[in-house]
Amino acid sequence: MTNLSIVIVPAKRLSNGKHRIRIAVAHRSQTRYISTQFILDSTSQMKNGRVVKHENATNINACLRKLINEYEEILSSIHYQSTLSCTELIHLITREQQKKGITFGKVAREYLSFMETEERRKSYKLYNIAFKKLLKHMKGDFPLIQLSPTHIQGFADSMKEEGLKETSIRIYLTLIKVVLNYALKMNYVTYLVHPFVLFKMPVSNVRELDLSVEELKKIRDVKLFKPGHIMTRDIFMLTYYLGGINLRDLMEYDFTNRASMRYIRHKTRNSKKNENEIAFTIQPEALAIINRYISENGKLVFGQYSSYEKVYSLVFRHINKVVSLAGIDQKVSYYSARKTFAQHGYDIGIEIEKIEYCIGHSMKNNRPIFNYIRIMQEHADKVFREIFDQLLK
Repeated sequence: MTNLSIVIVPAKRLSNGKHRIRIAVAHRSQTRYISTQFILDSTSQMKNGRVVKHENATNINACLRKLINEYEEILSSIHYQSTLSCTELIHLITREQQKKGITFGKVAREYLSFMETEERRKSYKLYNIAFKKLLKHMKGDFPLIQLSPTHIQGFADSMKEEGLKETSIRIYLTLIKVVLNYALKMNYVTYLVHPFVLFKMPVSNVRELDLSVEELKKIRDVKLFKPGHIMTRDIFMLTYYLGGINLRDLMEYDFTNRASMRYIRHKTRNSKKNENEIAFTIQPEALAIINRYISENGKLVFGQYSSYEKVYSLVFRHINKVVSLAGIDQKVSYYSARKTFAQHGYDIGIEIEKIEYCIGHSMKNNRPIFNYIRIMQEHADKVFREIFDQLLK
């Protein structure tokens, strides 16, 4: 059995002659000590585990009693005490105690530092905005253990009052939930009631971002004169011709071998546990654009725009102008190319599994059919050709 007591240890007197109050942990015939922040002028101010003859004795005793209660609560949750040495037990107690005080800000900074190593710059910015919004709502940093369903609901309500759209609110709350789940997995915090347990995420609006075959042909064929517009159109069409490839993957890929393409999506390379490589022959439509922009190192360079960030900005600024010049009255984004490729394949009856493979979407491995078949490059090549042949009619 483990016993806790409040003591001072004369042999551990401080250099200024004063004494620090410690918690003595007696376990398996050994006694070790956990230091507290409280200091007494002499040994006479401690009597039977209580502070006496001190101007702040009442408050110090209350804090020490609370600390003992917290340690005892931790001990009651450790069912394997008999296997631990006294030193190991103290390490476990102090670690669990530190968890109670770990703040949201500290965990958020740790998670952001991890994201920096993964080079997820765009996501990093979104996470940072979400964290700052929550900290502002909570009026500063706070112990993670204190976060409750009431706080989450209040945070959502405050963003709504700010005039944020449902989509933005959903994104920010999702990012907060990701960090909370990270803290749970790292055993930084334990919730009897998860802060999101009662909260219903705002439903995202279904956006009609795909284009018909005729609309895509208009974008392909529209006469453009400004370099920014031409490059934006070429990037959009190349994305479609490469199966809705993510822009980061497009900018990182080495096209030295222009016969075929094999890659693993940046977005899923660390999350998908099974085979996730996409392989297909580069079709002539894509090759024509690649040849215009390929550099000596095999990477694509669009005029003065060679980095992911600059190309993303280029497309973001010009895509809707290109669409307007093509005579299309519809909001379009870079993502529209990916959605359009998938929709065009579905419209002509291509199996969903094959479309999923071509766009690098997670195929559900719990579907029994995957015990018997696998999709390969030859299947992807047929899919690409069937979809692109629609644009030749």
